Amino acid sequence: MGKVHVLPDILAHKIAAGEVVERPASVVKELLENALDAAAERISVKAEQGGKRLISVRDDGLGMSGEDARLAFQHHATSKIERFEDLSHLSSLGFRGEALPSIASVSRLRLRTVERAAKAEIPLGTEIKTRGGSFESVNDVAWPSGTEVVVEDLFFNVPARRKFLKTTSTELNHVSRQIMHYALAYPQVEFQFHHEQRSILEATRAESLEDRVYQVMGDSFLENLVPVDYEKRGVRVSGFASLPHEQRSNSNSLYIFVNSRMVKDRILTHGVRLAYQDQMPSRAYPVAILFLHMDPVEVDVNVHPCKTEVRFAHPDTVHSALYHGIQEALLKQGSTLSHLARDISAEGLVQETSSSYNGGSNGKSSGYAFRRHDKNTRNFPEFHPAAQSAAVSSYPQDEAGQQFPVEVPANGHRHEHAIPETDYIDSVPVILGQFVESFIVSADRNGVMLVDQHVAHERILYDQALRQLESERPSPTQRLLIPLTQELNTQQKSVLETIFQELNGNGFEVEWFGDNTIAIKGVPAFASDCDARRLTQEILDSLVSVRVDLEQPESRVQRLREKIAISLSCRAAIKINTPLSSKKMQWLLDELFRCRNPFTCPHGRPIVLRVGIEEILRGFKRI
Repeated sequence: MGKVHVLPDILAHKIAAGEVVERPASVVKELLENALDAAAERISVKAEQGGKRLISVRDDGLGMSGEDARLAFQHHATSKIERFEDLSHLSSLGFRGEALPSIASVSRLRLRTVERAAKAEIPLGTEIKTRGGSFESVNDVAWPSGTEVVVEDLFFNVPARRKFLKTTSTELNHVSRQIMHYALAYPQVEFQFHHEQRSILEATRAESLEDRVYQVMGDSFLENLVPVDYEKRGVRVSGFASLPHEQRSNSNSLYIFVNSRMVKDRILTHGVRLAYQDQMPSRAYPVAILFLHMDPVEVDVNVHPCKTEVRFAHPDTVHSALYHGIQEALLKQGSTLSHLARDISAEGLVQETSSSYNGGSNGKSSGYAFRRHDKNTRNFPEFHPAAQSAAVSSYPQDEAGQQFPVEVPANGHRHEHAIPETDYIDSVPVILGQFVESFIVSADRNGVMLVDQHVAHERILYDQALRQLESERPSPTQRLLIPLTQELNTQQKSVLETIFQELNGNGFEVEWFGDNTIAIKGVPAFASDCDARRLTQEILDSLVSVRVDLEQPESRVQRLREKIAISLSCRAAIKINTPLSSKKMQWLLDELFRCRNPFTCPHGRPIVLRVGIEEILRGFKRI
């Protein structure tokens, strides 16, 4: 007897289901796609135990006839395509004909549906019940409209799969994310989601993506997002991307849709992160809700059983459109210092007195790196208990010691919770001074801001160096009196072999001096004061991590120039503990606004922090 044999249908179907149905969220995804393909305008989802016990998806879409409903439970039965050529022109989310039979094979399932085109006065629908993929009953039923699919006891007949399901809260989180994805992609559709009688999402039909983001994510989520609208070579990019100071530790806040299909793709993720390179730390991720629209011929969605991965006919074009779209959106922002600022909460600013003034008894103070003023240079007066009576007097005194009245409302009560108003500060930031000789303190009507003088100057110098390197005239070279030799490791040598011509074309004069050694004979003129060896080593080391971006000549030149500018700006920027005059502080802020990206330093650190007026009032318990 031969060793090769055909698997029984029931076993084959369970194996096939494992490719499509990984967890309750997979079931929700497939059923939502079916509802959206059926032109539903309202979708209601219910779940119990995170979807492990029950999942119900009901829509008001086109529905199915009794004959189509029975066929839908057959493998590879679909209404989406008829010929192989149709795969290259897909406009639907589903097309495989695997979802419903795969779900049915590992659950107890009930389907109720009625075809929208039915002419009867009382539409007669179809009800089908299955158990483990086998039909239990097929009946006619009165059903108002659309389709409802109820899935119970997922993986009841596959214990090995069921034991790998996570806790209810974890599975609920995955289900919620799936519903949120499609709610974002289809703002014109109403979505409802209830978990065990508790409402999780109520999103009525929205007029715009911004309205839908507000419904799903909340108003605070939109505060640090900028609109993206860009088109290049048939690829249109729209949606929202975060300002550089809005960062996450993982990619969970990247929502990327291709022709309204939520996808996970390395090319797309790389394009988004590349747009923020040198604007945020290398391990940080931005927040983005982006939609790519292109001819279906240009994208292959028949790559993964779950249809979450795609291939592009021209990946470089897609990558470039995404990168330039985000960069263009970011460059349009930053008109005011307040807009550049990263908000910080006043939570924790007000603490118990006993813990606030402990004299640093818990070890090093948080500001130990900064030089403190002594008594002779302190700008603030001492507080004397004897002066307390004057300080709390209802009538402040002028310089002559005479009291002048304070205006009090007619009702005799001060407005304890009113937003403070003043004529001395307008919308243009006013420089108040310098804090610990390291941060510029500024204020406008929106709050108080701290500007890190080192990273602000670093951004300014970075832009200046980059402009010189990108100018039409070749960067002048400052030749060294005595050439310096430098030995390279394997990675540095590999990078230098790739960028050798570009390095010498941007102000450097470098020659090979043996197999693993180079002779440095010159550096860019504006870098003549730098350590040539250290500068060259930093540039090569920084390019080791971006080898993938060095494959194209244009990318090589851009990456090289950016790394040169980063190395120079960091070394030449004003350091902390450096006193600055008012004119110098004003110059820094003025020059900062002339930068192409005034949000962060080239390493991705924020430049401006702000405590808003509402946070200040909240800290003082006034609101």
